[in-house]
Amino acid sequence: MSLNKEIQNTINNFRENFPPELTALIEQGAGEISAMEILEVALKKDDKAPDFTLEDRKGQSHSLSSYLSNGPLVITFYRGAWCPYCNLQLAAYNVHLDKIKAAGGTLIAVTPETPEGIPTFLDSGVPDEMKASVISDTDFDILHDPDNKLGKEFGLEFKLPEAHIKLFELMNFDIEKANGNANYTFSDPATYIIGQDGLIKWAFVPNNYRKRANPEEIIEQLKSI
Repeated sequence: MSLNKEIQNTINNFRENFPPELTALIEQGAGEISAMEILEVALKKDDKAPDFTLEDRKGQSHSLSSYLSNGPLVITFYRGAWCPYCNLQLAAYNVHLDKIKAAGGTLIAVTPETPEGIPTFLDSGVPDEMKASVISDTDFDILHDPDNKLGKEFGLEFKLPEAHIKLFELMNFDIEKANGNANYTFSDPATYIIGQDGLIKWAFVPNNYRKRANPEEIIEQLKSI
């Protein structure tokens, strides 16, 4: 089953089983996010990728140049453990990681979520089904982007709609603690391939947090570089 088909099945499951008041908040916020002008400002193919040095969950620093020394970099923006579609995405990418490497790529995920994000989410009042979907470990680096700085430089930043903030409040999830600030800013779940020359070779910017780059497409794009 494709990643986006899995996501659609999860959406349908939420619509069928969540309380109507929660479902209404989810859908309201989703519509507001899709209406934002992210595509107009996001970096595109042939743009220069912003430089960065970020820490992984173990506190080790990683830079763009260190990744590019090994070949093209696949960078995907991940909202946090609280996002079920992000967890499906990370799991699917992990399954395909060997093929991504075989195609010459190095894969990383970047998130504004702090290392406290996962335990904060697991201690909240969200449904157990959502907690069970959390991906706490991967075979590729997950880097912390404080205050969503790199996401903003890529032109992907958006502020969480009030409907989704209310949703978290109802589920007793402290998103401010999970992110280490009260900015409520995240990145569109875009995926980029950056060439060794530092230029963007491929850009997938969905402007819809319920759509993701399929791993098979990433692999095909790597093979074409």
